Amino acid sequence: MLSNQMELFLQYGLAIFWTVTYVLIIIQGFKDRACGMPLPAICANITWEFLFAFMMPFHPLQMIISLVWFLLDCVILFQGVYFAKKQFPPRLLLPAIFSLLVISLLLHVGMIVEFHDQEGKYTAFGINLMMSILFIKLPFTQGLKGQTIYIAYYKMIGTLCASILCYSLYPDSILLLLLCLLTTIADIVYIGIIHRAVHITKRSSAPLAPTLRA
Repeated sequence: MLSNQMELFLQYGLAIFWTVTYVLIIIQGFKDRACGMPLPAICANITWEFLFAFMMPFHPLQMIISLVWFLLDCVILFQGVYFAKKQFPPRLLLPAIFSLLVISLLLHVGMIVEFHDQEGKYTAFGINLMMSILFIKLPFTQGLKGQTIYIAYYKMIGTLCASILCYSLYPDSILLLLLCLLTTIADIVYIGIIHRAVHITKRSSAPLAPTLRA
């Protein structure tokens, strides 16, 4: 068990690092004219934050954090819709996003009721794992657009803070432990992929060395 001061430190850590992650995704998204978060992850995130900011807040600090994240995710969702309409017509894209939002919201509510989880910890860590897996796919579908190595690192640090805090609060939960471990592994894989992609991009864009002549 961690001390109350350490738990509070981890709470602030996950709030700060995840907020910075969202802000960096937004900045890089506008810079690259691409969405830096997969649409299913955005929909799952934004519905969770809506629930725990407006409908089921369980702590004043958590409510404020969820509200900030919700507003930031609204911007990311706008990016997802705006920049994706070059690839998908609105008559297909908008119903798909609406369907994802409804499905996500219903699943959140269902899991909260089924697991008696008023804090939303199972859905939160489930979303986190799904997001980390989808982030691994992102460089293969859109290259480095909307992504940076800083986003990858801040995301992992924020998740580590949440994982350590979760284990301290619920040390007997095998499911939560597995979700935390698998998310950490996926984040490390994602960082490795981004590092590799950045290295390849730099190497391909580097000027050729002059040829020595006898």
